[in-house]
Amino acid sequence: MGPDDRSTTPKNHPASPMKAFPVPTLQRIALAAFSLACLVFFGWACWKGLWFLSFCDEGEHLLGGQMLNEGGRLYVTYIDSHGPAIFMLTQLYGAVFGWHFPQGARLFLIVLALLAAVSISITPALSDRRHRLLASLIFLGSLASYWLMDAFYMVSFYPVAGLITVGLLALFAVPTWLNKAPHPSLCALAGGCFVLVLACAYAYGPGMVLIVGSAFWLLAAQRNYSAIRAFAGGAALTTLLLGVWFLKYSDFGSYVVFHILFNQIAYAPFINFGPKTFLASFVPSFRGEAFYPTLAHLLLAGSLALLFYRHPARNRIAILIGFAGVILLNARAAAGFKDGQTLIVAFALTGMALMGFCEQRQNTVRTLPLNPLACSALMVLAFWESSHLATNTPFGWTYRDSTHQPPYTLYQPLNDSISQKVRALVPPGQPILMLPYTPEFYWMADRRPPEGFYEYLPWDWVYAQHSIPGYPRDLCQSLLKSPPPLVVYTPETDPTSLTVRPFFACVKERLASLYRPVEGFPSLHVLRAR
Repeated sequence: MGPDDRSTTPKNHPASPMKAFPVPTLQRIALAAFSLACLVFFGWACWKGLWFLSFCDEGEHLLGGQMLNEGGRLYVTYIDSHGPAIFMLTQLYGAVFGWHFPQGARLFLIVLALLAAVSISITPALSDRRHRLLASLIFLGSLASYWLMDAFYMVSFYPVAGLITVGLLALFAVPTWLNKAPHPSLCALAGGCFVLVLACAYAYGPGMVLIVGSAFWLLAAQRNYSAIRAFAGGAALTTLLLGVWFLKYSDFGSYVVFHILFNQIAYAPFINFGPKTFLASFVPSFRGEAFYPTLAHLLLAGSLALLFYRHPARNRIAILIGFAGVILLNARAAAGFKDGQTLIVAFALTGMALMGFCEQRQNTVRTLPLNPLACSALMVLAFWESSHLATNTPFGWTYRDSTHQPPYTLYQPLNDSISQKVRALVPPGQPILMLPYTPEFYWMADRRPPEGFYEYLPWDWVYAQHSIPGYPRDLCQSLLKSPPPLVVYTPETDPTSLTVRPFFACVKERLASLYRPVEGFPSLHVLRAR
């Protein structure tokens, strides 16, 4: 047999495993398995969150939505210091599904999270479809890891604002930072996201201006004015729709007073707000609630370095400005679930930055390329493992404690003795007042608060002493003019409780002069006959 008669592979020799089961097929199977694992993990976390314990902030948002459904007006008959977007969501939930299952409003957070993941999966910032998918899976896996731990499940404006910001970043800002011109339709959607984030809380304004401004700067330098016009158009249309809603369900002047001025004048002194507090929040700490801003800052620092890779100086400056805006989303330097928007955005930027770096490496490095799927899987595992180091906010539990809580049903009308007594004393349609602050009780007793008040806290007293002309709000005066038929007063035995502080003195005087205790129920005070 001559050399020319020899074949490379014998005719009867079986094909090698790599030939019969090629690497691309293995990668597709691995990608499908990773996708399924992330989706199942996220679904499991959402299911646990649907039945997880509530916090009083969520109670006031759900109560406000129900009051709007019943003819109330936000900042007029239902006064709250939070932005209107969260009440629009709860109002929409009640209008569509009713209020037999209030915690069902948490489904909005799941929908917003999935929409944020979809925005990452179609982001123009990444060229490869697989990289976009992996970035969205990193985002969902990280959300699932902290869904319970940092209260992403809660009907609160912190996670809502964070998830909407992800849409703005993925559809508009990050592509612009990376010289990937976004389509005008995506720019318009991002403009709508910009306005909705501002509707969550005015405090997001400085951060959002920096994020959007950094993208505008690059677009103007590229003379891409069509993208800027599309963004402005989307923002204008969303503002118009919000204005129509305000005409029916709110009042713009009251919004400015009780959402913006109230927070700046009355509330800010109680939260230690200032430059020192903001700078101190950058000191790393992995203990308690400080774990969350520390994790967010570390992820943002890593994402910044990855986005800097092989990009011009102008783009790096824009990215730096945008990241400063992300940091300013938590300008008050709050820790725990009140920093949820920053952590959510950090998760999204981590996924997009990592996959963008992998794309850059593929285009410039011929040896030792990164495996995007392996990097993504390791990243999600790292997030899940790190969540075991955190303390649940706001309840202070470990990861195991949080995931093993029994199912909890939110705010059903209760048949305990005190709720039954309240319903017996106050007929439907008549208000009750719960003091100092337990918005959940209105649900438990199936009664509504009086107009303008559902709580009484120190900053309410401060505002009453220096109210804005034309917008009075003083509970002590209101109790004299139109006292509700029943006040539920629950003083704590702890000497540091709200009810023993001087600001509560006038309320105690009103209770003593206008109300009498109900026999057998010392916390109930019924209005005396006049």
